[in-house]
Parts: sequence; C-alpha cells; structure tokens
Amino acid sequence: MSLQRKLGLSTVLAVVIGDMIGSGIFFTPGELAAVATGEWQVYFFWGLCGFITLCGALTLAELSALIPKAGVSYHALTEAYGPFAGFMQAWMMMLVSGPGAIAGIAILFGELANQVFGSGSSGAQMGWAVAAIVFFALVNIRGAEWGGRTQVALTSIKIAGLVALIAGGLFIAAPASLLPVSADSMPAGQGVFGFLRFIGLGVAIVLFTYDGWLDASNVAGEVKDPARNFPIAMGVGVLLITLLYLLVNYAFLRVMPLAEMRANPTLVATTVAEAAFGAIGGTTVKLLMWISIFGALGGLIMTLPRLFYAAASEYVQRADRTRLRPFFRALAYLSPRHSVPSGAIMFAAAASIAALFFFGSFSRIVTFFVVPFQFMNILLVSSIFVLRPRLSQPGSYRLPGYPVIPAIFIVVMSLFMVAALVYNPLDSLIGVALTLAGVPVYRMLTRKTAADRHA
Repeated sequence: MSLQRKLGLSTVLAVVIGDMIGSGIFFTPGELAAVATGEWQVYFFWGLCGFITLCGALTLAELSALIPKAGVSYHALTEAYGPFAGFMQAWMMMLVSGPGAIAGIAILFGELANQVFGSGSSGAQMGWAVAAIVFFALVNIRGAEWGGRTQVALTSIKIAGLVALIAGGLFIAAPASLLPVSADSMPAGQGVFGFLRFIGLGVAIVLFTYDGWLDASNVAGEVKDPARNFPIAMGVGVLLITLLYLLVNYAFLRVMPLAEMRANPTLVATTVAEAAFGAIGGTTVKLLMWISIFGALGGLIMTLPRLFYAAASEYVQRADRTRLRPFFRALAYLSPRHSVPSGAIMFAAAASIAALFFFGSFSRIVTFFVVPFQFMNILLVSSIFVLRPRLSQPGSYRLPGYPVIPAIFIVVMSLFMVAALVYNPLDSLIGVALTLAGVPVYRMLTRKTAADRHA
C-alpha cells in the first residue's frame, strides 16, 4: 500500500498560498512603519522578501521535480548528504519545528477567536487552539481529497477577503491627507553598518509573513504529474502572494500614512476596513484574520505528517528490534481505507498540543524552533548543488538563475539564524537540544543494523 496521486495543480497551489497567508499581513505593515521612513521603503522590503522567498521556493521546486516523493526535504537531504542528515531533519520536524509551527499558529487562532467571540479567558484561548488542531486532524484522516478541498475552500475565502480589503482601501475609503515627506528617508550618519542594520530590521519584520512555502513539498507523493505541477505551484504561488502583499500595503498607505501606522501599529487593517465599510469592517477584518490563521493551520496539519510518514517508513524495519518499534510503526501506519498517514497525523496533533501547553505563548514558540528550522532549510536548499548534477534529466524543470538564486537564500537565512541564536539564546538552545536528542536515536537504529550484518 502507498500514497495515491490524487492532488491536482489547483490543490497544490491552494496549499502553497494557504500555508503562506496567516495573520502576518494584517499586523506586519504596522510593525514595519516603525522602521521605514518613506513609503518606497515599504514596497522595497515587501518586494525584497518576496524575492528571497522565491529564491527558496524555486530551488525547492526543482528538488521536488527531481525527487517527487512524500517528504521531499527528507529525501533530498538523505540523497545529498547521507541518511544521518535526512534523519535529523525529520526528527527536528517531528519534535521541534513541526509541533512548534502548528502550536504557534493555533495559539494565534485561539487569541483571535477570543476577540471574535468576545472572550478574554486564557482557558478559552487554549480550548479554541486545541479544537482547531483536532478538527484538522480528523479532516485529514478522512483522506487527501478532504484535506485538499478544505484548503482550496479556505484559501479562496482568504484571497477574496484580502481582495475586498484592497478594493475598499483603493476605491471606497477616503484617501489620507498628504503629509510632507522628510527629505531624509534613509538612516543617515551611520555608514555601511547602519544601512545594513536598517535592511536587516526591515527584512526581519517582513520575511516571517512569507513563511509556509516549504510545507507544500511534503505532499509531493500525492500530486499528479509533480514534475510539472510543483514548479508551477511554487513559482506562481509565491509571485501571487508577493503581488497581493504589495497591493495590500498600497491600499493601507492610501488610507493611513506611515506616521499614523507608526502610532497605531496593531490597528492598521481594522482602520482601513472601517474607513471603507464602516463599523462592520472592523469585525469583518477580525473574522478574516481568524479564517486566514485557520487555513494556515489546516495546511500545516495536512502537509507535515507526510514528512513524518516518509522518514518513519524508511526506518520502521530498523526500529523493529529496538524499544522505538511502537513509535516508528505508528508514524509509518497508512490507513488502508483512505491511503493517508493517519498515525503521523495523530502524532502531529498530539505533539502540537503538548507544545502548546508547554510554551504557552506565540513568541516563545517561534524562538524555540527558528534556529534548527532555518539550519535545516539552509542545508536543504544547498542540496541542489549536489543533486542537480546527479539526478537532473534532459527536459526536466531547472531552476533559473542557478547557482546565484539558491546562494542568495542561503546567505540571507544564515544571517537570520545567527541573529536568532544571539538575541534569543535560551529558547533557541531548547530547540537545538531537542534536535540533538535525535543523535542517540539514530545511533541506536544504525548500530542495530550493523550488528545484524555481522551476525
């Protein structure tokens, strides 16, 4: 029994876009206003971060075309750098980044649910978060088609809502009064270091809003014609998101100048919606944010278990003679009725709920997994330098701009990884420690295999 290729281009595109659009686009413009001193800088940062994301996404598209299996990242690292690299990536995603990402989005969903329904209880927030995780786990256990249809529906609602917000800001709301623009629109008197710090601050604020593109590759084993559909979905998805984000910011700036955004950073989207649609606009924006986070959560719970399943399937026989046999057997279990990795889906839900209660806040969860996650992403993108000469076939998709495009992504993400380790050492090191806990597990599995060979 194996995974079935049932997902078409529209579903993969919905997964890419749905995983990327969360709550960030509603809050990040206000946060960026604290750094940007001119409107052109806003467009510069959003365009730059879209380009950086596109560099990673197009590289992943070629890797997915070369290795069209569930959990592309696991297989790419295994093929390029050996089984230890692939195992550690899967282990990190199972116990650190995967549960951390799901829990982080779930806790935001619970917070917005409290706002939408007028409850301020922390218990209610956790209840909403847990309920959302359980809901999507049950949906995805029903089959890949159910998970895919749910993502298409939620992504369509998100895009329609953002388009309505853009239209309201551009054509209905009254434009803001034009304020005089300072001639000094760049940091002055700080030299090259000040300029680089300015760029780093802007990119750090915006780049997280583009996160989520990597997760779509985990369903490659269930995609029809992956060599064609994945590159299209990745490239088109990131470009559409970049265009959508630029238009959102243009609409926001038409209604609220930077100075006003800076004074009210968390109310930008609500203010624009109310200016366009009246009092109901503010409530609608909260509902749209809630749906956006809900869709992003569903995308993660659909995609990440495929990676867990892919890695566990490779090691399940090695684990049979160890105490880890039940764990690997559960992760490698494929539902005979629906052909989905139901064991991995249930594990992802349980681990995410545990992370939710252990950390309790979005900021702690993010710093918990960012360092090991970015390190593995850097290693994954770098694998293209090894795998393209080895696996590429005439006529197959090839990353444009190679080798510059992957190199740009690697350099930028390396800087962010170092910054996260320096500025948030404690929670970052917790994530690193949990990742390194996979080393003795790997040694246990491989030691048993070596002993069997010499028996």
